Amino acid sequence: MNDPIELPQQPRDQSVVIKNELVRRVQKMKLSEKRLLALAIAKCNPKPKILLDKAVRLDPHTGIAPGWSVKVTTQEFMEAYPQIDSKHAYTDLKTAAENLYECSVEWDTFEIDRGKKIPVRKSIRWIYEKVNTTTPGWVEIKFSPSIAPYLLGISDEFTKYKLKHAADLRSVYSWRMLEMMAQYRGTGLITIKYDEFCEAMGAPDSCVKDAGQLRRRVIEPAIKELREKNGIAIEWEPTKPGGRKVTGFKFRFEPDPQGRLF
Repeated sequence: MNDPIELPQQPRDQSVVIKNELVRRVQKMKLSEKRLLALAIAKCNPKPKILLDKAVRLDPHTGIAPGWSVKVTTQEFMEAYPQIDSKHAYTDLKTAAENLYECSVEWDTFEIDRGKKIPVRKSIRWIYEKVNTTTPGWVEIKFSPSIAPYLLGISDEFTKYKLKHAADLRSVYSWRMLEMMAQYRGTGLITIKYDEFCEAMGAPDSCVKDAGQLRRRVIEPAIKELREKNGIAIEWEPTKPGGRKVTGFKFRFEPDPQGRLF
């Protein structure tokens, strides 16, 4: 693959901007990878269409699109996440970078085969190449061109939140919940189906099969942390139309149209 485009650095009060589709798609990763990924995304300027065009344009000689790269230093990592011990910051950064290669986005869709709709599970990597972790005090994240339409050239239907409001979170479930709330910051209401919620949160199979475990291990801890660390007033309820089986959830929180939090 060709050398990726390197993007200019962004201001310190950074925001993470992603297309809405990513918010509810499966993103199985640990908190450390989520921290690095969010910081790298925050360093991108998502609006210029030229960046998207360069990232996905096929090289006429190789037939391969270059993607784009973002350099993250240990200093930036510590500034974004001050709770990280400075003695272990570079090790944490390298470990997260190494693991990020195995992280992907997954979703279900349909393809037409002989006039019939066939269900297909799609999966794309965030980065296309393993990160070189021998560099002194920094790593370079080489984003896949396949993920570019969800992170670059964005003008509408996007989710945005300030990185600093996610930085202190200790649970990836809290982080994913924050992203969903950011998508609906104008209304303060999230209505979501059970399976869709489980996928978006990356809930373990034991929680997917048991709504009680999902409540105890995923929903309640996430809401508790967001209340305590970001002061968000959140109320929620399961939806049980016509019976006892939980088919989805409703989350209500104070709208934030002025962007104070998101």
